[in-house]
Amino acid sequence: MSACLPQVLMGAQFTTYRIGGPLDEAYQPTTEAEMVAILRQTQAAGKSLTVLGWGGNSIIASAGIRGVTIITRKLDWVEPITDTRIAFGAGVHLAKSASTGLKYGLTGGEFMIGIPGTIGGAVRMNAGALGQETADLVRSVNLYNLETAQVETWLPEQLGFQYRKSLIDPNKHVVLSAELEFQPGNPAEINATMTKSVQFRKSHHPKEPNGGSVFKNPSKEMPAGKLMEELGAKGQWREGGAMVSPLHGNFIVNVDNATSTDVLRLMRRMQQAIKDRYGLEAHPENLLLGDATPEELELWQALTAGH
Repeated sequence: MSACLPQVLMGAQFTTYRIGGPLDEAYQPTTEAEMVAILRQTQAAGKSLTVLGWGGNSIIASAGIRGVTIITRKLDWVEPITDTRIAFGAGVHLAKSASTGLKYGLTGGEFMIGIPGTIGGAVRMNAGALGQETADLVRSVNLYNLETAQVETWLPEQLGFQYRKSLIDPNKHVVLSAELEFQPGNPAEINATMTKSVQFRKSHHPKEPNGGSVFKNPSKEMPAGKLMEELGAKGQWREGGAMVSPLHGNFIVNVDNATSTDVLRLMRRMQQAIKDRYGLEAHPENLLLGDATPEELELWQALTAGH
Protein backbone atom coordinates (compact mmCIF):
# COMPACT_ATOMS: atom_id res chain seq x y z
CA MET A 1 0.00 0.00 0.00
CA SER A 2 1.29 3.48 -0.86
CA ALA A 3 2.55 5.43 2.11
CA CYS A 4 0.40 8.34 0.93
CA LEU A 5 -2.91 6.50 1.02
CA PRO A 6 -4.80 6.82 4.30
CA GLN A 7 -4.97 3.78 6.56
CA VAL A 8 -6.84 3.02 9.77
CA LEU A 9 -4.16 1.90 12.23
CA MET A 10 -4.12 1.22 15.96
CA GLY A 11 -2.34 3.85 18.02
CA ALA A 12 -0.94 1.18 20.35
CA GLN A 13 1.35 0.07 17.49
CA PHE A 14 2.96 3.49 17.38
CA THR A 15 3.78 4.31 21.00
CA THR A 16 6.22 2.65 23.34
CA TYR A 17 3.49 2.56 26.04
CA ARG A 18 1.57 0.20 23.71
CA ILE A 19 -1.59 2.17 24.53
CA GLY A 20 -3.94 3.85 22.07
CA GLY A 21 -7.09 3.34 20.06
CA PRO A 22 -7.71 3.70 16.31
CA LEU A 23 -6.03 6.38 14.20
CA ASP A 24 -8.90 7.23 11.89
CA GLU A 25 -6.85 8.56 8.97
CA ALA A 26 -3.16 7.70 9.19
CA TYR A 27 -0.46 8.49 6.63
CA GLN A 28 3.16 7.29 6.46
CA PRO A 29 5.02 9.57 4.02
CA THR A 30 8.47 8.55 2.76
CA THR A 31 9.70 11.93 1.45
CA GLU A 32 9.55 15.55 2.58
CA ALA A 33 7.51 16.37 -0.52
CA GLU A 34 4.89 13.75 0.41
CA MET A 35 4.85 15.04 3.98
CA VAL A 36 4.30 18.64 2.90
CA ALA A 37 1.58 17.59 0.42
CA ILE A 38 -0.32 15.75 3.19
CA LEU A 39 0.08 18.71 5.56
CA ARG A 40 -1.31 21.15 2.97
CA GLN A 41 -4.14 18.76 2.06
CA THR A 42 -5.04 18.39 5.75
CA GLN A 43 -5.09 22.14 6.25
CA ALA A 44 -7.16 22.72 3.12
CA ALA A 45 -9.74 20.20 4.37
CA GLY A 46 -9.83 21.83 7.80
CA LYS A 47 -9.05 18.54 9.54
CA SER A 48 -7.30 18.21 12.89
CA LEU A 49 -3.65 17.09 12.68
CA THR A 50 -1.50 14.89 14.89
CA VAL A 51 2.15 14.08 14.09
CA LEU A 52 3.69 10.92 15.57
CA GLY A 53 7.33 9.89 15.49
CA TRP A 54 8.33 6.86 17.53
CA GLY A 55 5.78 7.65 20.22
CA GLY A 56 8.55 7.36 22.79
CA ASN A 57 7.01 9.91 25.15
CA SER A 58 3.41 9.92 23.91
CA ILE A 59 0.24 8.73 25.59
CA ILE A 60 -2.33 8.07 22.86
CA ALA A 61 -5.87 8.18 24.19
CA SER A 62 -7.48 4.75 24.40
CA ALA A 63 -10.32 6.22 22.33
CA GLY A 64 -7.83 6.89 19.53
CA ILE A 65 -7.17 9.95 17.36
CA ARG A 66 -9.73 11.64 15.12
CA GLY A 67 -8.72 13.60 12.03
CA VAL A 68 -5.37 13.07 10.30
CA THR A 69 -2.36 11.39 11.92
CA ILE A 70 0.98 11.58 10.14
CA ILE A 71 3.50 8.94 11.23
CA THR A 72 7.04 10.04 10.36
CA ARG A 73 8.87 6.71 10.80
CA LYS A 74 9.42 6.23 7.06
CA LEU A 75 11.13 9.63 6.74
CA ASP A 76 14.28 7.81 7.74
CA TRP A 77 16.79 9.02 5.15
CA VAL A 78 20.37 10.02 6.02
CA GLU A 79 22.52 12.29 3.86
CA PRO A 80 26.15 13.29 4.62
CA ILE A 81 26.67 17.00 3.81
CA THR A 82 30.34 17.47 4.77
CA ASP A 83 32.92 15.35 6.60
CA THR A 84 31.28 16.26 9.92
CA ARG A 85 27.76 17.44 9.02
CA ILE A 86 24.91 15.00 8.32
CA ALA A 87 21.25 15.64 7.40
CA PHE A 88 18.57 13.35 8.83
CA GLY A 89 14.90 12.95 7.98
CA ALA A 90 12.54 13.69 10.88
CA GLY A 91 11.65 10.00 11.24
CA VAL A 92 15.20 8.66 11.69
CA HIS A 93 15.33 6.69 14.93
CA LEU A 94 17.92 8.10 17.33
CA ALA A 95 19.73 4.76 17.53
CA LYS A 96 20.25 5.03 13.76
CA SER A 97 21.58 8.59 14.04
CA ALA A 98 24.02 7.47 16.76
CA SER A 99 25.23 4.50 14.69
CA THR A 100 25.57 6.78 11.63
CA GLY A 101 27.97 8.93 13.65
CA LEU A 102 29.95 5.82 14.57
CA LYS A 103 29.99 4.69 10.94
CA TYR A 104 31.72 7.94 9.93
CA GLY A 105 33.98 8.08 13.01
CA LEU A 106 32.16 11.11 14.42
CA THR A 107 31.56 11.85 18.09
CA GLY A 108 28.84 13.87 19.85
CA GLY A 109 25.79 11.74 19.15
CA GLU A 110 26.59 8.78 21.38
CA PHE A 111 23.87 9.80 23.86
CA MET A 112 21.18 9.14 21.25
CA ILE A 113 21.81 5.38 21.15
CA GLY A 114 19.35 4.51 23.91
CA ILE A 115 16.63 7.13 23.45
CA PRO A 116 13.43 5.64 21.97
CA GLY A 117 12.56 8.50 19.66
CA THR A 118 13.16 10.20 16.32
CA ILE A 119 15.19 13.16 15.14
CA GLY A 120 12.01 15.24 14.85
CA GLY A 121 11.04 14.68 18.46
CA ALA A 122 14.62 15.04 19.72
CA VAL A 123 14.97 18.42 18.03
CA ARG A 124 11.61 19.67 19.27
CA MET A 125 12.20 18.74 22.91
CA ASN A 126 16.01 18.96 22.95
CA ALA A 127 16.38 15.33 24.02
CA GLY A 128 19.51 14.45 25.92
CA ALA A 129 21.42 11.93 28.04
CA LEU A 130 24.97 11.28 29.29
CA GLY A 131 25.49 15.05 29.77
CA GLN A 132 24.94 15.65 26.05
CA GLU A 133 21.87 17.11 24.33
CA THR A 134 20.51 17.59 20.82
CA ALA A 135 21.11 21.36 20.96
CA ASP A 136 24.88 20.66 20.99
CA LEU A 137 24.62 19.20 17.48
CA VAL A 138 21.86 21.03 15.59
CA ARG A 139 22.98 23.45 12.88
CA SER A 140 19.67 23.85 11.06
CA VAL A 141 16.12 22.47 11.05
CA ASN A 142 13.70 22.31 8.11
CA LEU A 143 10.15 22.64 9.34
CA TYR A 144 6.67 23.22 7.98
CA ASN A 145 4.97 26.27 9.46
CA LEU A 146 1.26 25.52 9.85
CA GLU A 147 0.47 29.24 10.15
CA THR A 148 2.14 30.28 6.89
CA ALA A 149 1.83 26.91 5.06
CA GLN A 150 5.50 27.29 4.11
CA VAL A 151 8.68 25.28 4.61
CA GLU A 152 11.18 27.26 6.69
CA THR A 153 14.80 26.69 7.71
CA TRP A 154 15.57 27.63 11.30
CA LEU A 155 19.08 28.17 12.68
CA PRO A 156 20.11 27.50 16.30
CA GLU A 157 19.46 31.10 17.41
CA GLN A 158 15.83 30.80 16.19
CA LEU A 159 15.33 27.43 17.87
CA GLY A 160 15.80 28.82 21.39
CA PHE A 161 16.97 25.56 22.94
CA GLN A 162 16.58 25.12 26.71
CA TYR A 163 16.49 22.07 29.00
CA ARG A 164 14.11 19.62 27.28
CA LYS A 165 12.43 22.26 25.14
CA SER A 166 12.78 24.58 22.15
CA LEU A 167 10.74 27.26 20.40
CA ILE A 168 9.35 24.64 18.02
CA ASP A 169 5.64 24.61 18.88
CA PRO A 170 3.91 21.32 17.95
CA ASN A 171 0.69 23.30 17.38
CA LYS A 172 2.39 25.50 14.79
CA HIS A 173 5.44 23.64 13.44
CA VAL A 174 6.21 20.20 12.02
CA VAL A 175 9.87 19.13 11.80
CA LEU A 176 10.79 17.73 8.38
CA SER A 177 14.57 17.24 8.72
CA ALA A 178 17.63 18.48 10.58
CA GLU A 179 21.33 18.98 9.90
CA LEU A 180 23.60 17.92 12.76
CA GLU A 181 27.29 18.75 13.18
CA PHE A 182 29.51 16.16 14.81
CA GLN A 183 33.23 16.16 15.67
CA PRO A 184 35.90 13.76 14.42
CA GLY A 185 36.42 11.05 17.01
CA ASN A 186 37.98 7.71 17.78
CA PRO A 187 35.62 4.94 16.57
CA ALA A 188 36.71 2.56 19.35
CA GLU A 189 35.95 5.20 22.01
CA ILE A 190 32.64 6.13 20.36
CA ASN A 191 31.61 2.47 20.28
CA ALA A 192 32.67 1.96 23.91
CA THR A 193 30.59 4.96 25.05
CA MET A 194 27.56 3.72 23.14
CA THR A 195 27.91 0.18 24.50
CA LYS A 196 28.20 1.54 28.05
CA SER A 197 25.07 3.67 27.50
CA VAL A 198 23.06 0.71 26.19
CA GLN A 199 24.18 -1.46 29.12
CA PHE A 200 23.30 1.28 31.62
CA ARG A 201 19.81 1.65 30.17
CA LYS A 202 19.27 -2.11 30.15
CA SER A 203 20.11 -2.32 33.84
CA HIS A 204 18.42 0.91 35.00
CA HIS A 205 15.39 1.29 32.72
CA PRO A 206 12.37 -1.02 32.59
CA LYS A 207 11.85 -3.57 29.82
CA GLU A 208 8.04 -3.43 30.03
CA PRO A 209 6.20 -1.03 27.69
CA ASN A 210 6.73 2.53 28.95
CA GLY A 211 6.89 6.12 27.75
CA GLY A 212 10.34 7.02 29.05
CA SER A 213 10.79 9.63 31.77
CA VAL A 214 7.36 10.70 32.99
CA PHE A 215 8.47 14.03 34.49
CA LYS A 216 11.29 16.47 33.88
CA ASN A 217 13.59 16.50 36.89
CA PRO A 218 12.49 19.28 39.29
CA SER A 219 16.20 20.03 39.74
CA LYS A 220 19.56 18.33 39.15
CA GLU A 221 19.88 17.63 42.86
CA MET A 222 16.32 16.30 43.10
CA PRO A 223 15.69 13.94 40.17
CA ALA A 224 12.10 12.75 39.90
CA GLY A 225 13.09 9.07 40.06
CA LYS A 226 14.87 9.56 43.39
CA LEU A 227 11.90 11.44 44.84
CA MET A 228 9.48 8.68 43.84
CA GLU A 229 11.82 6.10 45.37
CA GLU A 230 11.84 8.04 48.65
CA LEU A 231 8.03 8.15 48.52
CA GLY A 232 7.93 4.35 48.26
CA ALA A 233 6.27 4.37 44.85
CA LYS A 234 8.59 2.01 42.95
CA GLY A 235 6.74 -1.20 42.11
CA GLN A 236 4.02 -0.27 44.63
CA TRP A 237 1.89 2.52 43.22
CA ARG A 238 -0.57 1.36 40.62
CA GLU A 239 -3.67 2.54 38.77
CA GLY A 240 -5.39 -0.19 36.76
CA GLY A 241 -2.80 -1.72 34.44
CA ALA A 242 -0.24 1.08 34.95
CA MET A 243 2.43 0.88 37.65
CA VAL A 244 5.43 2.91 38.78
CA SER A 245 8.36 0.81 37.60
CA PRO A 246 10.16 -1.26 40.28
CA LEU A 247 13.41 -0.40 38.47
CA HIS A 248 13.11 3.39 38.08
CA GLY A 249 10.74 5.71 39.93
CA ASN A 250 10.30 8.14 37.02
CA PHE A 251 8.93 5.48 34.67
CA ILE A 252 5.38 4.19 34.41
CA VAL A 253 5.09 0.70 32.94
CA ASN A 254 2.14 -0.92 31.21
CA VAL A 255 1.89 -4.21 33.09
CA ASP A 256 -1.67 -5.28 32.31
CA ASN A 257 -3.42 -3.69 29.32
CA ALA A 258 -3.25 -0.21 30.83
CA THR A 259 -5.46 2.54 29.43
CA SER A 260 -4.57 6.17 28.89
CA THR A 261 -6.75 6.99 31.93
CA ASP A 262 -4.70 4.61 34.10
CA VAL A 263 -1.46 6.35 33.12
CA LEU A 264 -2.83 9.86 33.66
CA ARG A 265 -4.30 8.98 37.06
CA LEU A 266 -0.94 7.58 38.16
CA MET A 267 0.94 10.61 36.79
CA ARG A 268 -1.33 12.95 38.74
CA ARG A 269 -0.84 10.93 41.92
CA MET A 270 2.95 11.10 41.47
CA GLN A 271 2.89 14.82 40.74
CA GLN A 272 0.73 15.62 43.76
CA ALA A 273 2.94 13.53 46.05
CA ILE A 274 6.07 15.41 44.93
CA LYS A 275 4.30 18.71 45.52
CA ASP A 276 2.93 17.68 48.92
CA ARG A 277 6.16 16.15 50.27
CA TYR A 278 8.81 18.37 48.71
CA GLY A 279 6.98 21.52 47.58
CA LEU A 280 8.38 20.96 44.08
CA GLU A 281 6.64 21.22 40.72
CA ALA A 282 7.04 18.18 38.46
CA HIS A 283 6.35 19.02 34.82
CA PRO A 284 5.28 16.17 32.48
CA GLU A 285 7.74 14.96 29.88
CA ASN A 286 5.02 12.72 28.40
CA LEU A 287 2.47 14.14 25.96
CA LEU A 288 -1.23 13.31 25.66
CA LEU A 289 -2.56 12.85 22.14
CA GLY A 290 -6.01 12.10 20.78
CA ASP A 291 -9.64 11.93 21.80
CA ALA A 292 -9.41 12.31 25.57
CA THR A 293 -12.36 11.62 27.88
CA PRO A 294 -13.60 14.44 30.17
CA GLU A 295 -11.70 12.84 33.09
CA GLU A 296 -8.53 12.58 31.01
CA LEU A 297 -8.80 16.23 29.96
CA GLU A 298 -9.27 17.26 33.59
CA LEU A 299 -6.25 15.21 34.66
CA TRP A 300 -4.12 16.60 31.83
CA GLN A 301 -5.11 20.19 32.64
CA ALA A 302 -4.12 19.60 36.26
CA LEU A 303 -0.84 17.97 35.21
CA THR A 304 0.10 20.87 32.91
CA ALA A 305 -1.37 23.79 34.91
CA GLY A 306 0.95 26.78 34.86
CA HIS A 307 3.53 25.04 32.65
